[in-house]
Amino acid sequence: MKKTLFIITFAVMCFSATGTFAEEYDLTTYLTLVERNNPDLLIMFKDVELSRTGVTQARSAFLPSASLQGGYSRNFLERSQSMAVASMPSGGPLVYQDVRTNYDNELNLGIGITQVLFSAGALSNYNKAKLAQAIHEQSLEAARDAVLCAAKKLYLRAQLALLIVEIREASESFSYEQYQRVERRYQAGMAIEMDLLLAEVDWRTKIDTTREARRNAELVLLSFRDLAGIPHSEPIILIQIHTELPEIPETPNFDNILANRSDYRLLSLARDLTDIDRRAARNTFMPELSASFSYGLGGMGNGSSLIGDNNFNTAALSVNLRIPILTGGARLANMRAAQLEQEKVIIALSNKEIAIESELIELQLRLDDALQRHEAAYRTVEIARRAVELAQSAYSSGQATYLSVVDAQDRLDIAWLNFANINFEYLSAFYDWELALGGLN
Repeated sequence: MKKTLFIITFAVMCFSATGTFAEEYDLTTYLTLVERNNPDLLIMFKDVELSRTGVTQARSAFLPSASLQGGYSRNFLERSQSMAVASMPSGGPLVYQDVRTNYDNELNLGIGITQVLFSAGALSNYNKAKLAQAIHEQSLEAARDAVLCAAKKLYLRAQLALLIVEIREASESFSYEQYQRVERRYQAGMAIEMDLLLAEVDWRTKIDTTREARRNAELVLLSFRDLAGIPHSEPIILIQIHTELPEIPETPNFDNILANRSDYRLLSLARDLTDIDRRAARNTFMPELSASFSYGLGGMGNGSSLIGDNNFNTAALSVNLRIPILTGGARLANMRAAQLEQEKVIIALSNKEIAIESELIELQLRLDDALQRHEAAYRTVEIARRAVELAQSAYSSGQATYLSVVDAQDRLDIAWLNFANINFEYLSAFYDWELALGGLN
């Protein structure tokens, strides 16, 4: 019941701190905006699309390529060449004559088709492109989880900042009322000047404190808007109501946690990529085989005739084999580099497992600590509120000084702020816990 009462009060305070004509945001609406408008996620989404085009490019190496070529030439000068055209019947020197070797018009058209029959390098490039796409998709998923977790905590921080403003404003209003009350008593001769001065100092100090709380809230709301792409000029209302603190579920099996963690899956894909790089380095020792077919048509003519004086066509099929022999040790160096990269990723995976396990233990400690302090903090609020009532009553009857009233009110403010911070710490740790388990609800 205590938890519910605080959260409802919390929501009303946040509502009253905003403008009348404002957009309402619950947590689900805000997360939807963040996922749709966050620039970092939008850039990574474009990276995923680029990686898909990379797969298409790599796949094209296995498909036949065809090209069509045509040309026309108009010769304005004749070319001639001296050629033997006859010989003497009784023998002797040959008879030469200048013979024209070109035509006025030359027209040709050809088509060529090439098909890769075997290429270990092309196969490696295709596998790398597919894995690169998976890595970009997994990177997007990891970034999405991290951004949404940050958005949840930022929503909480904005609510907390607005609540602090409400507490500070209420404290300022209380101090002003007390100042007016002491002033009336002073004018009636029932209070000394020191009480009046202390009351005025306390009120003016609370004004500065409230102003600082408003500035801090505006800074938090600035980040709140920027993360989701909300215009700075748009007033907002935070309407999310938490009826109770969420309970921590049982920790699943550690292997299941690793399988659900997008950042761990990303490292696993990086390890697979280094394995492909090692195979690609070995494949540079293997030959490449390709085949091509070409067909051409041509025609030559003189005068106004484009073709007809000398026509021809050609058809050819060829098979090409390329065998690498010597590269100066570059291939062996590439294999060694790929092996070292793979070993680095394996070490990183091992360190990641240790880090995840430590993270879970730390989060469990944070949650347990916040939960244990929660009930005690609320009990302190109740006691501090009662102390303010008693101090006011004692001062009115002349049994206490004004300092006791000021001190009691300050302690109540501190108790409220402490209780609000504990709620924020618990929920913030809970969202981190969700992220650490590999999924956000």
